[in-house]
Amino acid sequence: MPQKKLKIGLLGCGTVGRGLVELVTKNDSLIRQRTGVELGITKILVRDLAKPRPGVDRALLTTDADKVLKNGCDMVVELVGGIEPARSFVRQSLHRGKHVVTANKALLALEGFSLMKAANARRVRLGFEGSVCGGIPIIRALRNGLVGNNIQNISGILNGTCNYILTRMTENGMDFGQALGEAQARGFAETDPSLDVDGYDAAQKLKILAELAFGSELASDAVQVEGIREITAGDVEAARELGYVIKHVAIAEVVDDKLALRAGPTLIPRGHPLAGIREENNAVIVRGNEVGEMLFSGKGAGSLPSASAVLSDVIDIACHNGGFSASATPRARETADVLDSRYYLRFTVNEPSAIGPITAMLERDGIEVTRAAAVWSRNAAAEHQVRLVTGGASHKGLRGSVQAIVKQGHTTHNLALPIIM
Repeated sequence: MPQKKLKIGLLGCGTVGRGLVELVTKNDSLIRQRTGVELGITKILVRDLAKPRPGVDRALLTTDADKVLKNGCDMVVELVGGIEPARSFVRQSLHRGKHVVTANKALLALEGFSLMKAANARRVRLGFEGSVCGGIPIIRALRNGLVGNNIQNISGILNGTCNYILTRMTENGMDFGQALGEAQARGFAETDPSLDVDGYDAAQKLKILAELAFGSELASDAVQVEGIREITAGDVEAARELGYVIKHVAIAEVVDDKLALRAGPTLIPRGHPLAGIREENNAVIVRGNEVGEMLFSGKGAGSLPSASAVLSDVIDIACHNGGFSASATPRARETADVLDSRYYLRFTVNEPSAIGPITAMLERDGIEVTRAAAVWSRNAAAEHQVRLVTGGASHKGLRGSVQAIVKQGHTTHNLALPIIM
């Protein structure tokens, strides 16, 4: 097979960058045999030349970005992360007529649509399979495999840290702090886990998927975001008694030409496809008008899964002019409030009698209460609770009713989680 040579300038040699170098080096003959492409890395941008990088040719390393961008490469792979200088590197590369592959979800969530337009204008390609769910080929499925479908709904577990913590709370009876500590000890959570456990990582990934699936450029705050810090062992047990498990679920759905997006903790039935996704794994369900529901699942992060996704973009662009372009026909131009749902509500109360006025105020606002229970602690220092399940209610209406309950002084704290049927 005739060999096509592709010269790559690599920006960043952290976890994923080293993984990419390893894959390119280890699988060189296999890549050439299967694709007819010979990959060569011309230069690698790093911050610290003295840092040990086993398996990486030190002659390729530089701290000068221009030596990567202006070294005659055909493609730039951006793996430095963050917004700047990554954004400048990507825009410079596109402007110079170079293909770009990136796994930078923060940058894509902020400016992905405009970067796709910039790539279109210069007739080059932008690949970002590695930005969402690591080695799961969900972005390529939306671009290629499901191109003949109108996507109706995307839902999934997009953050492995949240899923690991909630798995430990569900299966081992841990509280949030214990489960987070174990996730950090095993390398599944950062020292500062805020981006993950407060829901923003999943929201960034959902925005990227939604812009691709629905062809719409979305505002940076389009996704309603909630984290899992407030989930307690009691909530997990209450969900179990009701026949549910709690997962951090991201959802995007078009209704009446408006797009509703949410990333937050959710009760899902034990028989639901997402209920069995454990530990650090990710999964995405895509519903199309022709194919129905399709489930994609696997390792959502890590050096080699993410590097494998980056490499797939490199090969796709080299062999098939792959990559991603901005849609000219958006399906949803506006975002909507979160869709109607049943809800699990938990109120912290001081007196047993609070269950009466709380229920009455919800029903006064048109929110049906289908189950209600009071949980009273035997320990005087512990908190007493009222737990409720509602019928279908709008997020806006429920929020207003809960705010009224708080204002009346019936509760010192509350939690509201949607229920997927």
